[in-house]
Amino acid sequence: MVLELLLLAVLVVLAYVAYRQWSNQGGGVSAPAPTGPGGIEQVGVGGVIQLPPFGDDLDPRDVEVTARHVYDQDGYRWYELEGQSGSGTVWLDVERDDELETSVTLKRLRLDEIGLAAEAVEQLKPGARVEFDGRVFHLGEQGRARFLPNGDSARAETLVFWDLEGEDDRHDLSIERWDQEYRVYLSQRLSPERIRVYRTSHPE
Repeated sequence: MVLELLLLAVLVVLAYVAYRQWSNQGGGVSAPAPTGPGGIEQVGVGGVIQLPPFGDDLDPRDVEVTARHVYDQDGYRWYELEGQSGSGTVWLDVERDDELETSVTLKRLRLDEIGLAAEAVEQLKPGARVEFDGRVFHLGEQGRARFLPNGDSARAETLVFWDLEGEDDRHDLSIERWDQEYRVYLSQRLSPERIRVYRTSHPE
C-alpha cells in the first residue's frame, strides 16, 4: 500500500513538471504582450509608459496615454499616442517601416517661425533644405494621408504632409496642411528600446 502511494506521488510530480514545461513553451495560454522593444506598438488608451530624457529635460517622463490616433496613407498606417505627463501633453509617433521608429514632439510651430511661406512649402522638392533653430533639415517625403482621431474612421480628416529629416540624425521637422491651415512640428527621435511600457491599456 505504501509503495503504491509513493508511486502515485511520483506520477503526480512528474505530471506537474511536464505541465509546467509545456506551459512555458507556449502551450495553452498565450503569452502577455511584450514590454521590451516593440511593446510600444500595443499601447492604447489607458496605457502607461516612461519616456527617456528628451529635449531639455534630464529626467525620464511618465506618460498616461489618453488617445491613440491613426494616420493612414493608402493602407500604410502609423500612430500617434497622445498622453499626459506631469509637465503637460505629450505626443509620441510610432511607426514601423523597415524597423520600429519612435519620436516625440518637442514644439508646435507656425510656418513663419521656420522662415517659410505657404507658397514655398508647396514648391518643396525632395532633398530641399530648410534651416531652423541652428539645425539643417532636408525633405525626405511628401504625401497625403487620412487622420483618424483615436482610430475613429467616421471622423477622419485628410491632410498633406512634408517630412524633413535633420542632418544631426536626431531631430525632424514635419509640416502638415489641414485644408488651408499649416502646422509645423519639431520632434526628437527616441530609441524604442529605451521606452518602458508599464501598462498597455486600462486595467480590466
